Amino acid sequence: MTITEIETMLESEGKTPEEKLHLLQRVRATLMEELHGQQQLVDQVDYLIYTLQPTKKIRRTLI
Repeated sequence: MTITEIETMLESEGKTPEEKLHLLQRVRATLMEELHGQQQLVDQVDYLIYTLQPTKKIRRTLI
């Protein structure tokens, strides 16, 4: 979802300020869930990189 799409949804007729706020809160919650999922994936990839490092010296630099 882009900011332009969000702005378009907010500009639709008949939306009260409360409805707009609720929409933005839902969009934010969805984005945070996606962000959390991506962070977990990054953490898993970091762990795989760590386990494949040939020496302890290099491993310490990743921490």
